[in-house]
Amino acid sequence: MMRRYRHLARRRLRLCVDAFSMKREWSELRDFRRSTRGSSTIEFVIWFPLYLTLFLMSFELTYFGFRTVLLDRAIDLQVRGLRLGTVRPSEVDDLKKTICEKGLIFDDCEKSLTIEMRRIDQVAWSMPTVSRVCVDRNDDFKPPEDVEYGPGGAGDLLLLRACLVADPFFQTTPWILGLPLDPSGGVAISATTTFVNEP
Repeated sequence: MMRRYRHLARRRLRLCVDAFSMKREWSELRDFRRSTRGSSTIEFVIWFPLYLTLFLMSFELTYFGFRTVLLDRAIDLQVRGLRLGTVRPSEVDDLKKTICEKGLIFDDCEKSLTIEMRRIDQVAWSMPTVSRVCVDRNDDFKPPEDVEYGPGGAGDLLLLRACLVADPFFQTTPWILGLPLDPSGGVAISATTTFVNEP
């Protein structure tokens, strides 16, 4: 009889302990739900990646625009001499070298730069169908096959197109911005202009 009472007492004690433990767990869970500790950390974790992405995008876009302006300026300075006939390089490599010297900040400029200069027929007005003429850095900086170079003669209307493939400052932001990328992951910076040779 005493053994039975002892067994029942142990069982009731175990039930009381389990109920007390469950009540304490619910109380801790309620306190955790009401607690404001760490709220600023959660806000930081949510907002910091967004602000960092915005900063990297702004910096990359500014850097891309800065290099585009430098390439445009180098092309314009060179075209001035081409139009007046004071500078008339017979080889495209000579023109590349001059443009790269005026471009200032481009790495491997002469290898990464493609120059196309072709005469435009003012009767048929046939224009190139390819939007960009950029080198293939995966194939040892191989230029496109349909690139033409000819300084033309007096009174000719010429189209000059340049494309320079350069590495982005941050490797991830060009994908977010949708910048023109080549298969090697470089950004295509292009410039186009037309001019008429002076007679």
